[in-house]
Amino acid sequence: MSGVSDLKSFDSPFNQKASQYINRRINEKIEIYDLTLEADGEEMAGLRFKHSERIEIAKILNEAGIHRIAIIGNSPKPTKGDIKSAEKIVELGLKTRTSGFVKTIAEITTCYKIGLKDITILVGVNEKTLSPGTNGKTIIDNSKQLIDHAKTLGLHVTFMGMDTTRATPEFLKYLFSQLEPMFDEYAIGDSLGRMTPFGIQYLVELISSWTCKPIQLHPHNTTSMATANCLSAVLNGVSVLHSSINGLGEFAGLSATEECTAAIEVHAGIPLGINFSKLQEASKLVSKITGIPIPPNKPITGKTAFAIPETEEIQEFMFKLHLEGRFNLGMPLIPDLVGAKRIFSIG
Repeated sequence: MSGVSDLKSFDSPFNQKASQYINRRINEKIEIYDLTLEADGEEMAGLRFKHSERIEIAKILNEAGIHRIAIIGNSPKPTKGDIKSAEKIVELGLKTRTSGFVKTIAEITTCYKIGLKDITILVGVNEKTLSPGTNGKTIIDNSKQLIDHAKTLGLHVTFMGMDTTRATPEFLKYLFSQLEPMFDEYAIGDSLGRMTPFGIQYLVELISSWTCKPIQLHPHNTTSMATANCLSAVLNGVSVLHSSINGLGEFAGLSATEECTAAIEVHAGIPLGINFSKLQEASKLVSKITGIPIPPNKPITGKTAFAIPETEEIQEFMFKLHLEGRFNLGMPLIPDLVGAKRIFSIG
């Protein structure tokens, strides 16, 4: 496990001069909510986990110190296999908090019966995408029924507004006025990955004016903004970040858990308590299971992410730094701090 002070030392001093850093509102505790085993991971085209694979992934995420993992999804119709796997994972008694993603009363009841204490209720909040004959009132009424049922069962409820980032501010404000007293946490769904770090800052500030309850971010990676959006979210008061191993997910996927955690520790200076060596193992395991290779230049877990190029000039420079005891000055990060290895390329 890395010391955050070590990773923090690799941040650029110019970052600390930016107004977003000077005026930041960081919570004392930041949590990673991994969705590899929820439908968001399996919604990647052509992907489906076996029962044994689900168990193996859940165990390695727990060993890595991931704070929360979703273990059942495929909403609104989880399969018998999904439910069986979730039951088995609950029986393991993992340290990480386990939860389910749901859209129906039946799913909420299922989560309760298999022993889950936490659920995330998914409701679309973008009025522009509603089916004919439905409106904002329909959204509110349906949401109240779902939350009320979950609360009757004693469950901790995160309300995730799917497509929050394309909804109107007026409707979001109305939604909070009606539902905020009922849920425990709110998750901003950037369901199509349309946000930038600047938009995240504005939206989090807006939502924070309507609630003091914990805010989460569900960031899709359409234009490679997901990890940057996670950092912006943390700097502005979000306390829980959704991610998946290797960035699995529908369309371009989510923020990669291994990249998001490193970014938060380096650039926000927040100790997450993550075992990066285990995250490296998780990345390789998920790659093996899915058959999706890890790009060699992928941040944190790519084979060449910390490889010294074979260019003579660069190798001479790095060797000189090594002799002077300053080798780390030439590296993006110390590989050991994120569970990786230093490699010298020989041409």
